Amino acid sequence: MADQPIRLLIVDDIPSTRDNLRKLLSFEEDIEVVGTAGDGKEGVEEAQRLHPDIVLTDVNMPVMDGIQLTEQLTQDLPASPVIIMSVQGERDYLRRAMQAGAREFLIKPFSHDELVAAIRRVYAMELKKGTFLVRTAEPPPTMTSGRSGPGEVFVVFSAKGGVGKSIIAANLAVALARETDARVALVDLDLQFGDIGVMLNLNHSRSITDVVDAQDHLDAETLDDILAVGPAGIRVLLAPVKPELADLVTPDHVRTAFAEVRKLCDFVVVDASSHLGEAILQVMEIASKILVVTGLTIPSVKNARLTLGVLESLNIDPERVLLVVNRVDGYSDFNKEATEQYLRVPVAVQIPHDPKAVSDSWNQGKPFVETQPEAEISRAIRELVFRLVPQEQAALAGGDKKRRRGIFGR
Repeated sequence: MADQPIRLLIVDDIPSTRDNLRKLLSFEEDIEVVGTAGDGKEGVEEAQRLHPDIVLTDVNMPVMDGIQLTEQLTQDLPASPVIIMSVQGERDYLRRAMQAGAREFLIKPFSHDELVAAIRRVYAMELKKGTFLVRTAEPPPTMTSGRSGPGEVFVVFSAKGGVGKSIIAANLAVALARETDARVALVDLDLQFGDIGVMLNLNHSRSITDVVDAQDHLDAETLDDILAVGPAGIRVLLAPVKPELADLVTPDHVRTAFAEVRKLCDFVVVDASSHLGEAILQVMEIASKILVVTGLTIPSVKNARLTLGVLESLNIDPERVLLVVNRVDGYSDFNKEATEQYLRVPVAVQIPHDPKAVSDSWNQGKPFVETQPEAEISRAIRELVFRLVPQEQAALAGGDKKRRRGIFGR
């Protein structure tokens, strides 16, 4: 937690919403509401007077709306980044907000934990970039000391093996730790044939089956012993050492494990199995983002379409789904435009085909984001990080959080 609290200005045309936000945030020691405003014009005036660290604003307001407010503050007060709230979750609203310069876009209703996490994340990212000039001597406020809610979950999934899902999950977890300075866990939920331990060259005898043994007394200390330590300090919950042991791990065990892992870590990356069983589905339910990985081949794209259809049938919010295309080269059967047209979903990130980097990573047991940080494939993984934890240069479509019931819907 920073020595000084994060100074927040709230702009919303409904007085009860402003009061609810102020009261709710009063419980956070590292956040101080320094002012409120009832419309965009008043919000600009208050921001110019108070110079807040962050402006939290609604979109639909009289006189001047939240998009116009964001545009003006981006030009006049770049040291006061904006988080936009809206009941409108359409992509056009999100695109306009990010083009105006908003750092995050929260869709109402959202929970207290989501709001606080967004405020802290934006502050930490802006501080890291040196946006707050008067505070550059202070360390970024990390979620390890002030987070009030559980860690965010990012599920990496593909309908069939062979598209590079595990290598993406492993490198994503390491890059996430490097780029955010946060506590990151990597969970191998391919319970029968998980490869994360081999991929990261982890000489660790404990796995998720130890969670089964400790089910009735699993606590932070016990889990700390079970988790392996990987590159960049990430904590790794390994798959069972033998395929037959996977049957011992029930959805209840997975639920217990995730409850504890999310207490210890800020972000949890999940390498999911290709089978949409109960355990995977319940993890998807709590996930902030589900990364559907495909390649640019006819079978891969077909499987991605089936996956997206299943997620839609399960009422998974499409804004929580990111399409990641792996092994992109000039010889693919599909290109980006054809894939988007066929799947009716935009491609979030394209990861280039780099067989040598991937092969070296496998054989050496070292993530390519560490051994070859300037390679195009590593840059693509970092772009994916910034899609999950948006910064100004990468905060495009797909930045909202998982919708939960809260007091802010209207």
